[in-house]
Amino acid sequence: MTLLFNSLSTRARLSNLWPKFYATPAREVAAVGVALTVAALVATYPLVLHLGDALPSDLGDPLLNTWILAWDADRIRHGLHGLWNTPMFFPYDNTLAYSEHLLGVAIFTAPIQWITGNPVIAYNVAFLGSFVLAGTGMYLLATALTGSRLAGLVGGVAFAFLPYRADQLGHLQVLMYGWMPVALWALHCYFVTGRRVALLGFAVAFLLQGFSNGYFFYFFAAAVIVIATAETAVRVWSRPRIVVELVVAALLMTAATIPVAQGYLSAREAQPLYRTRGEILMYSADALSYFHATPRLAVWGDVLPAGKPEGALFPGFGLLVMAGFGLVAAFIRTRHGPKLGRIAAVYCAVGLVGFVLSLGLELTYSSTGLLESGPYDWLLRVVPGLDGLRVPARWAVLVFLALTVLAALGVRRIVDLVPRRPARALCLAISTVFIIEGCHQVHLEPFPQRPIAPERAAYDWLRSRPPGAAVIYPIQPRDPVVNTMRYVYRTLEHRHPIVNGYSGFGTTLVQTLTLQQRDFASYGDILRGLRELDVRYVVVHEHRFQDTSWMRATDGPTLIAAIRAQGDQLVTRYRFGTSSVFELLPWNPPDVDPTEDQTPIDLSTLAVAASHEPRQLRNAFDGDDDTRWTTELPQAGNEWIELTFDQPTDVAHVRLSMASSPHDYPRRLVIEGSGDGRSYTELYQGPAFPGFALGLAHDDDTALESDIALPPNRSRTLRLRQTGSSPDFYWSIHNMELWAR
Repeated sequence: MTLLFNSLSTRARLSNLWPKFYATPAREVAAVGVALTVAALVATYPLVLHLGDALPSDLGDPLLNTWILAWDADRIRHGLHGLWNTPMFFPYDNTLAYSEHLLGVAIFTAPIQWITGNPVIAYNVAFLGSFVLAGTGMYLLATALTGSRLAGLVGGVAFAFLPYRADQLGHLQVLMYGWMPVALWALHCYFVTGRRVALLGFAVAFLLQGFSNGYFFYFFAAAVIVIATAETAVRVWSRPRIVVELVVAALLMTAATIPVAQGYLSAREAQPLYRTRGEILMYSADALSYFHATPRLAVWGDVLPAGKPEGALFPGFGLLVMAGFGLVAAFIRTRHGPKLGRIAAVYCAVGLVGFVLSLGLELTYSSTGLLESGPYDWLLRVVPGLDGLRVPARWAVLVFLALTVLAALGVRRIVDLVPRRPARALCLAISTVFIIEGCHQVHLEPFPQRPIAPERAAYDWLRSRPPGAAVIYPIQPRDPVVNTMRYVYRTLEHRHPIVNGYSGFGTTLVQTLTLQQRDFASYGDILRGLRELDVRYVVVHEHRFQDTSWMRATDGPTLIAAIRAQGDQLVTRYRFGTSSVFELLPWNPPDVDPTEDQTPIDLSTLAVAASHEPRQLRNAFDGDDDTRWTTELPQAGNEWIELTFDQPTDVAHVRLSMASSPHDYPRRLVIEGSGDGRSYTELYQGPAFPGFALGLAHDDDTALESDIALPPNRSRTLRLRQTGSSPDFYWSIHNMELWAR
């Protein structure tokens, strides 16, 4: 850091507003860091008193990020082996990619985790450190750009205590925006001095920013492109060398991100880790979002509207006024002050880019559409991975960065035009306004909370058992985010992977088990499906079953009874008060294909009929999993398909493929055969879910299939009836196959 700072040619222009104690750059930065640390402790009080037993904001995303940092620390100790396969969302691979991996944070918090053994302390240190990083980084950048320590201090205060932080308290990855000014400081240093060590510093800070928050790889890259283009344009003689070195640096940074990118790409191959247009629109900013504030703000929270989700982008009137003044004053020539006009123009362009892209797919003003397709929509079509980002409103970080730099330029002009003592007083007042406008109460949630005794006993026992995955019921407990995160956090203690999980994305298996949770008659098939997936333990917390819209308090004992009734699938049951752990027998897959000795039936020659959408029915027989027959209506129990053969046929096996429609399986399936088309004999009755349980964790080579063996029959007509119901999902078949004896 000292080497980079000393390379700045602007150092000679630094004013003497500070005593000589701060003349050494390293000591200067350290002093600023200490001051910001004290300010952060005061601003977040009483967090400093509960570093190891409370989390700021809530027990949703903060607890998830606490768990991720602890997981990262554990994997760093093992050379990053198995990093992407976290112990949640079993049996899916690359589940760390369902959330931010936070490696850019974990490399600093891992030693704290190793020393204390307390993930909460590690998280809280990172949370407090985000204030210090943002303020110190902006101090470096603003001081270098303006040549004024005072401007650097005011900019550092503004950037560290943005009102935006109050709305993002639970999102550590968003709060870690402080590497941006550090990287830009090094980049400007490179352009001024031409020293490659400064370019290296930029590359490292850029990567740390992106590895702290994947969103910022995209956002910050846009700012860097604007600034690098402007800086390169004015350096005619050194331009060829600069372009070559920037290209080399970009290639090396891209190479450094490949291992991370592979983790996310592999996850996208197995699960649809992309955002719908509706999601992106919901989390896009409105032009007036910059005058919407979170109710958490002490001054403006009850005055300004809250706006859309993640749409509280109010930067503070003080920052807006100072940025406006700085933009104008930068073009005013003073006798001794530096020329600031080009800097102001460049950062104004950065802010404009951030503002436009924060508006997302469709540009709106007060919820009124201005453009049906904006620049973000255009980028979405061509930039790989951008469709995985849910919140375009976070582009506002570039707006805040630009506003802060412009405000620092305004402070520099105050220093140029106002005598020293009044200038100091004025800057102190400005900083006070920034702090007051960003002031908010930091709510603390105690954690770890006193464990529920039966759960503690169950997890202690599980920790002593042989390896094996577990599924924990209720799948969707009351207060699903908090209580599911409790399930996930306990994996740090018992060390078994679990089917359950929480992130910005879910899995098909969890969604399906949630839908099946109250289908107690199907637990024989559900357990067979879980065993097929190598799930070894079923944990049931009866006390977590409560009356909600999706479960009843009495479901716990009923579920216990349903599982106990499957004694031929259980090793044993261990009971710990209101918590029980069932150990399942290992799955023994059949050695041969059940259709090996059977004859495929050509369905294209059969007469077929259906209760719904009969014209689509041939899509179920074309052998293409990309097409399907579907009822186009939610399952009501009156759906059927009939196939008529040329002669009586002993239909031995039915295979149904759900492919990309995993939730459209028949809730209750009846298969009947008839010799005369009038009287029918029941050949099968039950759910079709367990037959494709393995496919719920499928890759591109495995379809979602349900295999159903039929008893001997002589059928001229085979009828499949769906007799269950679903308020939301159709009955769909992507491909049907039949075999005869």
